[in-house]
Amino acid sequence: MSLETTLSDITVRLRQGRFPNEQAISQGIVLRVLQELSWNTWDTTVVWPEYKTGEGRVDFALCHPPTKPADFIEVKQPGKAEESVRQALEYAFHTGVPFVVLTDGRTWSFYLPAEQGSYEDRRVYKLDLFERPSAEAAEILRRYLERSRVESGEALETARKEYRNRNRRSQAKAAIPEAWRELVEKGDEDLVDLVAGAVESKTGVRPDKDEVAEFLAGLGKPIIVESVQRKVAQPARVPIRPITAAANSESSRSGKLVMLDKSHTYHNAKDAMVIVLRELAKSDPTFLERCSQHPDAQGRKRRYIARSPEELYPDREDLREMRETLPGGWFVATNLNNVLKKTIIRLATEVAGLKFGKDVIIEF
Repeated sequence: MSLETTLSDITVRLRQGRFPNEQAISQGIVLRVLQELSWNTWDTTVVWPEYKTGEGRVDFALCHPPTKPADFIEVKQPGKAEESVRQALEYAFHTGVPFVVLTDGRTWSFYLPAEQGSYEDRRVYKLDLFERPSAEAAEILRRYLERSRVESGEALETARKEYRNRNRRSQAKAAIPEAWRELVEKGDEDLVDLVAGAVESKTGVRPDKDEVAEFLAGLGKPIIVESVQRKVAQPARVPIRPITAAANSESSRSGKLVMLDKSHTYHNAKDAMVIVLRELAKSDPTFLERCSQHPDAQGRKRRYIARSPEELYPDREDLREMRETLPGGWFVATNLNNVLKKTIIRLATEVAGLKFGKDVIIEF
């Protein structure tokens, strides 16, 4: 099996939440990838698990010659890779290892611990398997981790050259519009709160979070082109939609949800989200756990699907009643904007191996 095929299979399984913890990621992803990169994963003097440093243990050390680490690989549970960057880089720096990889299976971050600047500055590259075609992801992994390149020193030299290459900044700049589009389309909580707070500062009144989320989601739509063409000489005006009771009420979101050719009536966005999660959980006892591990089911500070109200609202005890119970002792937060609720419906559809818009059809 080629590395490209292996990565395609891993990505499908990641989207379905098949790797819930560090052990699963280590065995089901990291070792598979290393084997495709020509590392003898059975030889523990070459691929050394739980390598002991003076400060702690690193999940894997890639050694050349045997027993002498050339690279460290640190594995974390989904969504937690960035939290251990300081620890991993300090382990490497004090041990004299020049290259570090941090991964949660989906993302792979490559660092030069001895370089100058912040920890973020020392990152050479970040690969996201969800964002890159398998062929491109395979090329990047070969560049930094293929055994022959590591042993010859070519991988390390390439990383150092790229680190100093200012053209990397232009690539990052070109990706800004796409990153913005994804944030607004998913109803990112932090972005919505930031805008809502700015509006409150200007007017003294905090806007409804759904109004903000829907405004942001609409920014990517070409809704003003015709107006600009007609009135190019006139100053632009922002259309203001009257805020009515219907606009602020989820009752305006009632409709019909079709899931695997079966219709369900919902009264609001919350109902639609809960129906989808409950129905898809009926036939698969692992479904909700896999949903909870999906990157889109987590904010920067909390989870949207969890085992306890405390995980849903770690910093807001006053909001912990805003939840719905799901099968198997799971909970879903309901203090979410409607765009984010739709994002959760999308991710649930994906985890179940279904197609949004085909197997699951909903409009709100």
